[in-house]
Amino acid sequence: MAKTKTKSYVLTLKLKTELWQAYILEKRFEIGRKIYNACLGELLKRHKKLQHDKQYRHLAQQPKSKERNNLLNELYRQYGINEYAMHDFVKPMQHHFKKHIDSHTAQKIATRAWIAMEKLIFGNAKKVSFKKYNDMDSLEGKTNSTGIRFKNKHLLWNGLSIPVIIHPNDIYAHLALQDRIKYCRIVRRRIRGKIKYFLQLTLGGVPPKKINRQTGEIKHPIGRGDVGIDIGTQTVAICSMNNVKLLILAPSIENIEKQKRVLRRKLDRQRRANNPHKYNEDGTIKKDNKEKWVWSKNYLKTRNQLAELQRKIADKRKQDHQRLANWIIALGHHIQVEKMNFRALQAKAKETKVDANGKSLVLHKYCRNFQFYYFSCLGPKR
Repeated sequence: MAKTKTKSYVLTLKLKTELWQAYILEKRFEIGRKIYNACLGELLKRHKKLQHDKQYRHLAQQPKSKERNNLLNELYRQYGINEYAMHDFVKPMQHHFKKHIDSHTAQKIATRAWIAMEKLIFGNAKKVSFKKYNDMDSLEGKTNSTGIRFKNKHLLWNGLSIPVIIHPNDIYAHLALQDRIKYCRIVRRRIRGKIKYFLQLTLGGVPPKKINRQTGEIKHPIGRGDVGIDIGTQTVAICSMNNVKLLILAPSIENIEKQKRVLRRKLDRQRRANNPHKYNEDGTIKKDNKEKWVWSKNYLKTRNQLAELQRKIADKRKQDHQRLANWIIALGHHIQVEKMNFRALQAKAKETKVDANGKSLVLHKYCRNFQFYYFSCLGPKR
């Protein structure tokens, strides 16, 4: 029988790692990266071999039908292009690294490689990418009983016992830990030039409500009524029974973007100064030059500054989106969102046309959407 899907949420807690524990975790992340690349490379080989099969090429040209899909699934199974075939493929590798990687973690790594390959097979991705050095930033298990697990405020994993930082006055974390832990994930992040490790607990149920300590009331209560939303690339139009607004998405990152452009130009100047042999006279990169790039200490310092700035931008954008979501939820309980392809919308050219009166036509579009959503929320009887 298929497993029933239940509601879940994620609680992120910081790990109090010592230096020797950080070295072991770094080694295990590197082993996980190599296992992922090996699984992805094996899937690409099997898929290439399948593409030379006459029956597969014949079925690929046939119109879509249930019989055709069943035959294709049988071919995928014969060539070992599925999730469970990758679990069998990863077994000997996991046995070689059994002191560091458990079987459940290895299977999850193989599943990640299969998910990436599945997107390529079904046309949801143009290509798959291998993980570069230090590019594998998360490892997770399947249950909280074996492998990566959380017990007695400690992370336990193949001989490691790392304490988890839970503040006594963090009421939200204490309430969340009362729910059932489905599985655990270790996340690695670079913050202010230093590597920090976090434990993400996937908990079953609904996240607890945050309460204001001073007043004792719920911080973000859910409102009553209908709310209409029209999301754009940079703005969002919101209307309810009492509010009609056009807001900028993530307004706090505008000033940081200017700093990012300055650092990128500085990085380009340093790269060109350190590698004159890699560029043509017109400033383009020599495609036939296979020599190694030279990175100076100042270049690496600037690159770390840019990485830190990008981390801040991502965190501030997420924070702004969460604040906006809390405000929208406070307006009403029934939220209507316009269905659109955000990737196609993002790919369009950003143009702002002005009419004869000097007003932006984009604003006119949002005003029309305001009117549409406002009357759709009101309904015919109101």
